Amino acid sequence: MRANRRIPDALPPAAREALDPAGAELRALGPKRFEVLGRHLGGEALLMVARTTTFIDTGSWFGKGRIWLAFTPTALLIVANGPRPLCRRIPLAELRKTQYNTVTGELVFVPAELPVQTVALPPVEAALALAQIRGG
Repeated sequence: MRANRRIPDALPPAAREALDPAGAELRALGPKRFEVLGRHLGGEALLMVARTTTFIDTGSWFGKGRIWLAFTPTALLIVANGPRPLCRRIPLAELRKTQYNTVTGELVFVPAELPVQTVALPPVEAALALAQIRGG
C-alpha cells in the first residue's frame, strides 16, 4: 500500500484457518447473532467476520439491525439480529464480480439479488472481504 493511499494496491491473502470459537472476533458478534449464524453454517468453519456500518430492517420499532458479514470456505453469510433476524447464505462463486466503491466506501455485491446491494466497510476490511470472495 502506498503511503498516500487508504486502499491496498493488491488484495491480501484470503483466510484459510477457522476462527477460534472463544476468540474476540466471534465474541464481537454477540450471542444472539452467533446463534442465528450457527443455524446456517451447515458444519462449515468460519474464516472471517466483518462488522459493517450498514443497517437493515429486522422488525424492530426502535431501529434497524446492523449487518455483519461472515465467511466460510464456500459461502458468504449476511447476518443481522432483531425480532425477525436475517441470515442469508450466498455461495462465493456467485459473488466473483463484487467490487469495492472507493468513493462511497461500500462493497457492491454483484449480482444484486441480495437483501442488500451494498454494505459500508473500511477499506482494509473491504479488501479482506474481497480476498475471501475471490479466493485470495
